[in-house]
Amino acid sequence: MLRNPRRSALGLLCSIAVMGGLGCSVTTTDPGGGNADGTITIQNSSTHVLIGLYVAPVNQLNWGPDQLYNDLFPGERVTLQLPCSTYDVLVRDDRIRDCVLGNLDLCFSDHVWVIDNVTLRNCGY
Repeated sequence: MLRNPRRSALGLLCSIAVMGGLGCSVTTTDPGGGNADGTITIQNSSTHVLIGLYVAPVNQLNWGPDQLYNDLFPGERVTLQLPCSTYDVLVRDDRIRDCVLGNLDLCFSDHVWVIDNVTLRNCGY
């Protein structure tokens, strides 16, 4: 099981890094499409391969299935469209470091999460 009901310490620290602007860059834009769906784009700006991407509504105890069909190499990005809700998003790199972006509101909005080496280093503690 990947997910613990109260988030792992790794996820909490990465969420704090996101809130404090330490290595995680999250940009929000209004899609203007008038539907309730939103998107999350994961941009791999690190020197590591991202080998897993998991998404779950914040009130769900377990992560859903891996959303990556192939590994996400440096310089690549992937976009997921999800129904209107608030989600936790987890990425795993090739060194098995997990990083969590918590409480992401995907109602009428698009988000970009840039994963760089600082992000992964901050999540690794």
